[in-house]
Amino acid sequence: MNSLKDYQGNVISAAEAMALIERLPSLKKTEPKNPEPPSRISFSEGDFLTLEDLSCVDAEGNIFESYDRLDVRKDIFRSGNAQVDRTLYAHAVHCEEMGLFLPSFALTCNIVARLYERRADAEIKRVLQQYKNKGNGDGWHAQNTIVRWVDNAGEILHYPSDGDFPSHGGREQVNKNAGKTSFPFSRQGFNNTSLEQALTLPNYKTFVQNLTGLEDPRILVKIGEYFSKPTQIWVPTNWNGTTSAWFGCFDSDFNLDANFNLSFASSARGVRRRSGERSEPGAGGAK
Repeated sequence: MNSLKDYQGNVISAAEAMALIERLPSLKKTEPKNPEPPSRISFSEGDFLTLEDLSCVDAEGNIFESYDRLDVRKDIFRSGNAQVDRTLYAHAVHCEEMGLFLPSFALTCNIVARLYERRADAEIKRVLQQYKNKGNGDGWHAQNTIVRWVDNAGEILHYPSDGDFPSHGGREQVNKNAGKTSFPFSRQGFNNTSLEQALTLPNYKTFVQNLTGLEDPRILVKIGEYFSKPTQIWVPTNWNGTTSAWFGCFDSDFNLDANFNLSFASSARGVRRRSGERSEPGAGGAK
């Protein structure tokens, strides 16, 4: 074909036609206004989800626990369909016996934030929803974290050792390979309140950041809204001692609980670090 007709019906050569085409404006590729974030969640074999690039940061922005890849159980520990209730210490020991570890409060907060990020996926949503209701009406999960309260001061202990439990502990050398991380804090002005209100008090905000390991703990407010519940933080008032930390919904609230007796028993979820993957010093399951 040596000639063509243009849009006016005039006969033109093929070369002239190509020149006309080259002068046409190019179409711009439009980007979506709100592109989806990269998944960072893959599906592992069997009973686990694999989460990638998880990092817990303290109030000063330092990473104190991180994993390139972490396997998270899709379900809590059960006997048949019923949840298995244990104390924090007993759950931590059981996890290690199963080749897993019980996540710290900080690691759980980062896990739940990641699940919330990808909640549109039906399988991920099922795991996320267990922090609202795991089948018995509440979403409580044991955390590998205890808190010491002494007058107007205190200390958060992620991955505590046997000697950190004044009661309801044991001699199983729990968390011996995990690497304990501790954060002292000022308790001045603490009370039971909404997370949003707690974050307005500087020393309370520091406590929350070090407890949750989240750069911006306000994501937990959004997750509470997703659960149709306000996000509350609970601490002991006018009381000294050591408490266990629990996470999840109960009754009308999405709770960050730092006020439970060490004797309290409920459910838990185990995790495991992928073999050969990097973990920061002081991270749970690092060895």
